[in-house]
Amino acid sequence: MTDAPLSHPPAGGDKATPLREHLDAVTRRARAVIPSDATTTNGEPLTEVAAVVAQCHDIGKATTWFQAYVLDEAESSERTNHSLFGAYLGYYVLDRLGYESEDCLAAFVAIAKHHGRLPNVEEYVDGVSRFENEGEANNERQRVVIQQVRNVDTHRRPFAQAFVSDVTGGAGSWDEFASKITDESLFGTIYEHFDPFSFGGDRSSPSEAFYQDLLQLWSGLVLADKTTAAGIDGENLAASEPEPKVLSAYIDGLGGASAEDSRTEALDRFRDEARESVLSGVEAFRDSENSIATLTLPTGMGKTLTGLNAALALRGEGSRVVYALPFTSVIDQVSDELTTVFDSDGRDDLLTIHHHLAETVTEFEGGPDEKTDEDARLAQMVAESWRSGMTLTTFVQLFESLVGPGNTQSMKLPALYDSVIVLDEPQALPMKWWKLVRRIATILTEEYDATIIAMTATQPALFEDTVELVDDVDRYFDCFERVEYDVHDSALAFDDTDATLSHENAGTTILDEIGEADSTLAICNTIDSAAALTDAIEKQVAVVDVGGHLTETLEDESDAEGLDEVTAAEIDVDALVDRVVSALDHGERALVHLSTRLRPSDRSALIEATKRLTERDVPLVTVSTQLVEAGVDISFDRVYRDIAPIDSVVQAAGRCNRSFERDCGTVTLWWLAAPEGTTTTPSQAVYDSRGVSTLSLTSQTLDVIGADDGVVAERTMTRKAVKHYYGLVSERNPGTPEYVDWVNEANATKLGTLSLIGKRDSVDVIVCRTGAEKALVDEMEAALNEFDYDTFDDLRDEAKDITVSVPIYSQESREAEIVRKLEPLGDTNLRVLRHPRSTSHFDETKGLAVDEPGVDDRFL
Repeated sequence: MTDAPLSHPPAGGDKATPLREHLDAVTRRARAVIPSDATTTNGEPLTEVAAVVAQCHDIGKATTWFQAYVLDEAESSERTNHSLFGAYLGYYVLDRLGYESEDCLAAFVAIAKHHGRLPNVEEYVDGVSRFENEGEANNERQRVVIQQVRNVDTHRRPFAQAFVSDVTGGAGSWDEFASKITDESLFGTIYEHFDPFSFGGDRSSPSEAFYQDLLQLWSGLVLADKTTAAGIDGENLAASEPEPKVLSAYIDGLGGASAEDSRTEALDRFRDEARESVLSGVEAFRDSENSIATLTLPTGMGKTLTGLNAALALRGEGSRVVYALPFTSVIDQVSDELTTVFDSDGRDDLLTIHHHLAETVTEFEGGPDEKTDEDARLAQMVAESWRSGMTLTTFVQLFESLVGPGNTQSMKLPALYDSVIVLDEPQALPMKWWKLVRRIATILTEEYDATIIAMTATQPALFEDTVELVDDVDRYFDCFERVEYDVHDSALAFDDTDATLSHENAGTTILDEIGEADSTLAICNTIDSAAALTDAIEKQVAVVDVGGHLTETLEDESDAEGLDEVTAAEIDVDALVDRVVSALDHGERALVHLSTRLRPSDRSALIEATKRLTERDVPLVTVSTQLVEAGVDISFDRVYRDIAPIDSVVQAAGRCNRSFERDCGTVTLWWLAAPEGTTTTPSQAVYDSRGVSTLSLTSQTLDVIGADDGVVAERTMTRKAVKHYYGLVSERNPGTPEYVDWVNEANATKLGTLSLIGKRDSVDVIVCRTGAEKALVDEMEAALNEFDYDTFDDLRDEAKDITVSVPIYSQESREAEIVRKLEPLGDTNLRVLRHPRSTSHFDETKGLAVDEPGVDDRFL
């Protein structure tokens, strides 16, 4: 056989791709996406190891079996699987080139799994290398590799000889490699890494640093291979660099006209001073040997722009900025600000927005006006690889891509080289992850040469050896006495559940204490608690339900738009606000309920409407779960907070008198009772159910700061209480050690089971409130019936904003019982609620109604 072997079949009018051409192209791409100064933990140039990995990864395609498959002359089979063949050759080549055995092993696993997830390395290597008898059934994969090598030796010997001579520079040969496979000695060499009876061998067990080398080689190969095979040009993987002067000009233009010496002017002055202080701190940080900085400022000080300013100042030429937030519920606000500042739509090579509700694409410059499905697929591939100059994303996307990622997830990791990563509100990371986050941060700073900025008003004791970018943190907190804390008797009676406050009495207290024009926010710890408090308020006073008026606004828009466009309705927030204001009679208040049982589109509209109503001084009561606690730029006159960890209490207070709209706002901390039908208080269900009892630490902290006097000054809570609380947390050394062990053992299978938000069974319910949304579901159903899964996936993405995810903890629960009754969408796991107003499963105020109160109903 003399024809050169192929890698990919002809497609779209293009010729078939020769195997060697593909391998060379992937090698060039791997060298381009991995910095030339990156090294393995053994000090070897990572790009050189990655180049060998790229050269060898698809060599198994040279068999006659794969060639018949690629030409559509045969079906796929175990003998067309090519990765393990390439892995053995990659190990052999690196060994012959004199690399450390640990580097050879990392390359072996990276190649073997370049079409899948990373495994438990010890278990996997044992399964594919321990070879005692060629005929044994449990050695099937080894037997196939031997067959494949013999096949190439018979049919492609000149090609194979030239290839191995080239990649080893003459240090090895195909004949030697083939001999080591057929006599099984190379299997034994690799098995020796984990052989418990191999004493004195030269193949050491992987060190605790093995995972980070493997992660880099594997993710670099996956990105290089997939983008090359897809025909994506290298220029489309390059980033546009965000201009710091653009951000500076935007910041300089902020702040409207105000009376001289007014509070607004003073606030703007302090923001400017803080920003200058941070930029000075950046210079000192750059000169230090540290890689992790903290940025600690009070809420309302413009930390988003200040932190981004610091990141751009730290960013080196050609490197990227990743801005990560804990919740999707607050990402839209930051997204709006970034797209405005940089005049971007979030779909270009300057800015990417990536979370599970976003349409994450990077449009190619100069691409066709009419986009095909393939164009859309490639745009999504590049965007989810974070190749833009800035990426706005979530903690889930960032950390879960570093901890046991899936194949596609891994493609973003090369973008982290030399990056600046901003962690906005890091205290939101679950404490059981703290040890693992520190370990991952070490990988980021030492292997990826990344810089981390941890930014919050309530800085946790999460990282060690940090540099604070703000010169005098206390000065800014001293000047931000915007609120005082009213600590209710119930909050001081920790463990005495008889002292808790019922939701009915809480509702009465709120209505008695707020003025006629006041805006009030009550934050509850669970969905059922928020629902109970909302019901209590509605029973006691006449209110204008903003959620009900949202329904009318949607119906008006649906009637106006008709069904020509099969998309979820865009909600006119201005129309909604005007409708609410017109409906208010003297003495009435608007009422807003917020929780994750609302559709994301409705929730976003209600948050924006709430902001505009407060700006118009409309009397308002908002009852919410913790989703408004961080990052939502709304200011209320009063805030009530069910007892929670101190950092959550301070974050909640950041929604009160945010910009000195009044002399002093009041934040009431109380302890709400268990809602009807439950036995555990919401605060205990959420904060005392796992690991460190943070409520106990909160109680101890309240004692230390003298909260029993009833009123606590803001600075006492934001500085003394926060420091004491995190001191108590540190004494308990939070974090699950086992998670770190899995990294050190390269057990990616176990790491892949971890989730920042807790893995649970859930059912997604598409809630249709307009004709256009019902038509969207009809289109999804039609696509399924026609087996057009690409179209279905596109429509599914469109429906994300009208989809509510319902956690199912037990198949016997009320939630499980109700969702089973909802209409299924084809043979998918989706359910559909087409006519919500005509069923008992939807409430205009509180959203999807599947309520069986309990711990299940919590917001993470």
